[in-house]
Amino acid sequence: MMKAVRFHEFGGPEVLRVEEVPDPVGDTLVDVTAIGLNYGETVIRRGRGRELFPWYPGPSLPATLGSEVVGTTRQGRRVMGVPRDGAYATKAVVENPVDVPDGVSDHQALALLLQGTTAVAAAKAARIQPGDRVLVEAASGGVGTLLVQLARRAGATVLEASSKGGIGYDWDGLDPVDVVFESIGGEVGRRAFELLRDGVGRMVVFGYASGEPLDVTASDIFRKGVAVMGLPRNTTPEEVLGLGLEPVLGDVYRLDEIAEAHRALEARTTRGKLIARP
Repeated sequence: MMKAVRFHEFGGPEVLRVEEVPDPVGDTLVDVTAIGLNYGETVIRRGRGRELFPWYPGPSLPATLGSEVVGTTRQGRRVMGVPRDGAYATKAVVENPVDVPDGVSDHQALALLLQGTTAVAAAKAARIQPGDRVLVEAASGGVGTLLVQLARRAGATVLEASSKGGIGYDWDGLDPVDVVFESIGGEVGRRAFELLRDGVGRMVVFGYASGEPLDVTASDIFRKGVAVMGLPRNTTPEEVLGLGLEPVLGDVYRLDEIAEAHRALEARTTRGKLIARP
């Protein structure tokens, strides 16, 4: 038997409970040493996953959340990857495991797995040029902090929008920008779209943390002459690990503190990558 954090009904963080469940069975069974925590998991826990992401099948209850772990196989390999049956547990079966290089900590590996591949794919899609003005929403988060690094490497002027600092979200009078990395949606996303420089602006959309999708029509895009695109699936963890990025490492929680971590994610009081340890 192993321990797992599960929920039997949709709701607030209090629905997450540590329970004893049978060990999973599979070829790449690992003893989990670290679990990545992501804002999107709070959306699924509240039961809004299918509403916001119609292509997402949603969990069958009871369910275990989470989509990334680092762990050790029976053969002693230290790997990271996407678990088949959820990550919030002491054991997991990892699909398509990737070896974690020596010198890369569990925390660093998880900061570069899903959030790293998201940031690098978004930066590729944006085609950042030297001198571009780049607006990064949620710039203090795991993806945002990596996007700031990537944009600066490309020679851009970076505007960091965050509830924890930077330029915040009051953009009245802000000069136009060439690129927006859009992850909030709702009114924030709409105002970011209007900041795009007519004729050349590019917006990469990879989330809507506000709970409201970006409300932009084909007519809006035609009026401004800009590009709005989703996230391409053209980046591997191995590629990200080779870029020498320096992820911002956030707080570390115990397995029985994951509900507390969800509260912090929803309150926007976090910075960098959050993880939990069994």
